[in-house]
Amino acid sequence: SARLALAPSYAIDDAAEVNAGLALTQDSRILATIQRLSDFQNRLYDSSHGVAASDWLAGEWRGIVAGRSWMKVSQVRHAGWPQKSVKLVIQGSGPGAAETVVLGAHLDSIAGNASSEVRAPGADDDASGVAALTEVIRVFSERNYRPQRTIEFIAYAAEEVGLRGSQQIAKKYQRAGKPVVGVLQLDMTAFQGDPTDLWIFTDYTNAAQNQFVADLAAAYLPLLGVGYDRCGYGCSDHASWTGRGFAASFPFEASFAHDNKAIHSANDTTTTFGNQARHALKFAQLALAYAVELG
Repeated sequence: SARLALAPSYAIDDAAEVNAGLALTQDSRILATIQRLSDFQNRLYDSSHGVAASDWLAGEWRGIVAGRSWMKVSQVRHAGWPQKSVKLVIQGSGPGAAETVVLGAHLDSIAGNASSEVRAPGADDDASGVAALTEVIRVFSERNYRPQRTIEFIAYAAEEVGLRGSQQIAKKYQRAGKPVVGVLQLDMTAFQGDPTDLWIFTDYTNAAQNQFVADLAAAYLPLLGVGYDRCGYGCSDHASWTGRGFAASFPFEASFAHDNKAIHSANDTTTTFGNQARHALKFAQLALAYAVELG
């Protein structure tokens, strides 16, 4: 199955489930989650606030999936810092249940000298990604969705200090021989810096899966423009997975030159994107289509 896992079918053939889910997604809910996460003084990986944000998110996800025995939330302890990653597993119900699809965003935020009391709201970077995944989880819970493969949603700790949370998780999965068929990363989704909506980054990612992501957008979000760009370095948690041999993709809010310039400062608030989450909703919808079609 590991060989199978490395080359999944990218056929787009689950339109009924995807479209039913898309119809339920709401940008207002995404905005509310972004705001709640931004309200923490910061979400630094080594601060009490970062720990509290992890605990809050775990509680939020548990509340969303309460009563669904095949959906389980846990916190991942890390060596070296107190903030835990948050993980939600939707157990697969088909013959491919041993195979896993991972959707990620990062929980931590950073600003300035990164002292434990610095103000780092991290609304776009990356409350927006966490909030988009949270909305996908809410829709899946509401629909009592049962994928064939197992789907994991992970809000990583310690991304801002060298992708450390995702590095530990990807390394553990690689060493365990866990068949991860694909990884999608959402990091900054709320600020629309270009007329083109979705930007697929081509470095530190998998070309075949990137094509699948573009095909998903064409099939389910046909009004949205798709562009391509590169970071030039391992700019988010997708790079941790790519470095371990897994197929990862990174759809981004803007071209690299036109992204949100307020990140890593006290000004990374919802104000920079007009106190609305319509752009972030596009990424939630893309992630939902990805999860269903690969799941």
